Amino acid sequence: MVGPRMEHEVAVTPEAKETATAYETVALKCGDDQLAPFYSLLQGGVTVRVTVGRTLREILTCELGIPADYVTGRITTIFLNNSPLDDLDVVIGQGARVTLSAAMPGLVGAVMRRSGFYAALREGITYAQQGGDTRPATGTITLKLFNLLLPELGPLILTRGILLEHKE
Repeated sequence: MVGPRMEHEVAVTPEAKETATAYETVALKCGDDQLAPFYSLLQGGVTVRVTVGRTLREILTCELGIPADYVTGRITTIFLNNSPLDDLDVVIGQGARVTLSAAMPGLVGAVMRRSGFYAALREGITYAQQGGDTRPATGTITLKLFNLLLPELGPLILTRGILLEHKE
């Protein structure tokens, strides 16, 4: 997905400038070989501005720019608010925690895999859509990336822009 020696520059959109009045903006320019230090930040979770009240599929493809076939084929394990998720068409609310991973090894990986053969074994902990506000609105989610998705999606997420606390 990302070629060698590709440079990534964070650009601040006019919309982000408008809504970021309480924030300072920092733009970084670095090559692929300099992105690894950001991986621990992405694993811990970064705040991303999105339109909440949309489906996870819409947020991943339309807003974050991840190709649809990548979402359905490569992202095999998803957690929403710390619960495994099978349905990409669940509506995402303000402050949601979304964790994305490629295939994980072993029995736990097989059980947690989205719509996998062993998904029935986690029926009691699988995320179920609950009522709530489903009107689209500007908001934020916490996004976490793991394993092979770090080098593949990390540059895309960082280029799009993340919100960080001063201590981060």
